[in-house]
Order: sequence, then structure tokens, then C-alpha cells
Amino acid sequence: MGQERRLEEAMIFSEEQLVKREAQQRENPQVEHLIAQRNQLLKDHPHLRELQEEVDALLSTTINPVIRLEILFMLMTDRLKEMRAVFTELIKMAYTASLEK
Repeated sequence: MGQERRLEEAMIFSEEQLVKREAQQRENPQVEHLIAQRNQLLKDHPHLRELQEEVDALLSTTINPVIRLEILFMLMTDRLKEMRAVFTELIKMAYTASLEK
């Protein structure tokens, strides 16, 4: 019995860590599938590669899921602001064109 206990104490992982690690391994095929989908999207739309690199660079700074979500929200907000500015210009141009007719 004492020998078994020493063997368990010498193990790198506790039972809790082992269960957690096994759960992560079961998720791997899902993660691999999502990565494959992302890679196909980037292959089909290479103009998005620069944006993906920006996202990857920013997300690589933390593993905290809350901070990662905040980073994604910040990126989306910035892109939406850019799109709104372009849309505002388009509305102005359309309005000006309609007045000229």
C-alpha cells in the first residue's frame, strides 16, 4: 500500500488534471475541424489573411478568455467604425448625385 501511494505521489498529473487533459484531447478533433475551416476560408479569400494575422497577433498575448473576447470586441468595433465612415461617404455621394439630376 505504501509503495502504491508513493507511486501516485510521483505521478506528474493528479486525477483531476488527468480528467481535464482527457477532456481536452476529446475536443481536439473539433478544434482541428474549426482550424481547417478557417484555413479554407483564408484560401478562398486571401484578402482576409492580413486581418487573421492581426487577430492572431493580438490574441497570442493572453490565454484569458475574457480578455480574448474583449480583444475581439475591440477589433470588431474598429472595423464597424471604418465601415460606418465609408457608408456615410457613400450616402453623401449618392445624395449629391441625386441633387445633380
